[in-house]
Amino acid sequence: MENGIEIKNLNYGALFHDFQLKVKKGTFLSLIGRNGCGKSMLVKMILGFISVDATILVDGFALNKKNKKQIRKKIGVVFETPDRNFVAETPREDMIAFLRNIGYSQKEIQKQIEDFSKELEIQDLLDCSVSSLSGGEKQLVALATALLHKPSILLLDDAFSMLDGVKKEKMLKWIKKLNREKKVTVIQITNNMEDTLYGNEIAVIDNQKIILQGSKETVFQEERLLQQAGLELPFMASLSMKLKFYDLIDTVILDMDQMVNVLWK
Repeated sequence: MENGIEIKNLNYGALFHDFQLKVKKGTFLSLIGRNGCGKSMLVKMILGFISVDATILVDGFALNKKNKKQIRKKIGVVFETPDRNFVAETPREDMIAFLRNIGYSQKEIQKQIEDFSKELEIQDLLDCSVSSLSGGEKQLVALATALLHKPSILLLDDAFSMLDGVKKEKMLKWIKKLNREKKVTVIQITNNMEDTLYGNEIAVIDNQKIILQGSKETVFQEERLLQQAGLELPFMASLSMKLKFYDLIDTVILDMDQMVNVLWK
């Protein structure tokens, strides 16, 4: 597989046994499973923070000492704990240092910071002390910083857990647009099945392996397997399945407005 991410034959302690995962370029994948199943550990493995007995390919590059630096340039990452994303006193200083280290000119640095801070509505946060920001504000700034160098892959490790529901929905819709228009490959690590509605593919981890992977519509039809993995269907998926069972709709509908329009025809 030339592009995207592929993990083959991963074995790691009690977490993974003969683990396999393929994420094609341009996919928005939600990776979900019980707490402690190793989802966040996979992010560290893809970044090369942890050496493992496996083959890991990132946009055609094998993860090894020689390629590690090149691979990290292709990836933007936002961790659940936002403080891990900062090294400078203010967000602006952090962004400048990051872009300068990878060779951006002063003019390019200024443009990138202006563009992404405006897009994510964080202009007022750029010159604040990082320690004064709320958890949600730190997550927004961390997202902007992760995207400054225009990565081809974005890893979100429960990246919006500290945002309120409205802001979180807005950010997930923005990520969905980024994925669709810029063809950025997105892997969203989440514990919330509602979050999976925004991507186009889902992979479920249970018992050290991927037990289910496919389009979200296909995965939602495997309710028994999801329950075995400790997961419940999102509200819209559950409602849609029930309405389809009673022949009130013909296909799975995951958008509320679309559902209303179909039912009121």
